[in-house]
Amino acid sequence: MTYAERSIEGFLSEVASSQVAPSAGAVAALTGALGASLCEMVCLHTSETATSERLADAEGTLRDRREGLLALADEDGIAVDEVRTAFEQSSDGDHGQRALRTATEVPTGIAEAASHVAEQAVTVAEDGTPNAVIDAIVGATLARAAVTAAATIVRANLDLLASDEFANDVRERVAAAEADAAAAVDAVTAVDP
Repeated sequence: MTYAERSIEGFLSEVASSQVAPSAGAVAALTGALGASLCEMVCLHTSETATSERLADAEGTLRDRREGLLALADEDGIAVDEVRTAFEQSSDGDHGQRALRTATEVPTGIAEAASHVAEQAVTVAEDGTPNAVIDAIVGATLARAAVTAAATIVRANLDLLASDEFANDVRERVAAAEADAAAAVDAVTAVDP
């Protein structure tokens, strides 16, 4: 069963349990998906009265990002379990390093997807119904929180990995996601309903 198929209480109880996954990455992904959902809602409420091509495009992108973030939550759970297994059962350092790379790539993807949600929130706030601008602001803020959380996970994992081209690439990608999300939140909060 995927995390998306669980009840909210079921997911939260699993996070609060003694099992390894779901953990921070899955929670970050779910947070980004919640932000996307709020922004999608604004698109849907606006399309009942008026629509713009930009808003229609944003709605489709947000739906894709929401679904992608939910899939990344599941990927994170698998990656976390693989890291645990690699370090518990293997004396092969390469196996542990491969597992850590995967467990680093997944939250990097979460950061990037959530950053795109925050960026779409700007269009949603600008073109959406003025009564729902606050939902776009909250959606962008949640997306930014997901970016920050995922970037924190990535940096912690990078401390355990050998510094190489992969590590440098990932550092740049999460830094760009953080900068883009911060700029988007600034822009969306500046929208005058």
